[in-house]
Amino acid sequence: MSLFSIRINRCRSPRTGREHNFYIIDFPSWVQIIPITPDDRLVMIRQYRHGCGQIFLELPGGLIDKDDLSPDKTAKRELLEETGYLAEDLSLLTSTYPQPAVLNHIGLTYLTRGVKKVTEPNLDPAEDIEVCLVELQRIPEMIRDGEINHGQTVMALSLYFLLNK
Repeated sequence: MSLFSIRINRCRSPRTGREHNFYIIDFPSWVQIIPITPDDRLVMIRQYRHGCGQIFLELPGGLIDKDDLSPDKTAKRELLEETGYLAEDLSLLTSTYPQPAVLNHIGLTYLTRGVKKVTEPNLDPAEDIEVCLVELQRIPEMIRDGEINHGQTVMALSLYFLLNK
């Protein structure tokens, strides 16, 4: 089973009448979570990403599996599996199309407050994750300094701070 597939759509431009090929990458939708502890620390993960060959400080999350009942259940499951923290309540902060020129999936960002560690992480065999607790007030500075540079994480946390001023 492949994680993604590539297809070509042949479409006619309404402006010029000419036909063009458009490449579409079918990719599963995914979730990420902004989990905040009772003492205002953000639960983040440090993870090596093979696409860029670098370690990134990012929000926990993952792909929505076909057998998941709902995206919010996926978010709770991924948070618990990757970090060992439990989310009681979630609220959808935003849904975005990360790269609509070629990708057809949606990224959902959830916010949860008052998370508590209840177990050790239960990682997939290919995952190598370090859980990090970061003071929430440090996040804007870490984004400015490039310490947090994972695109979807930057977008989600910037929106969080924009909405919670």
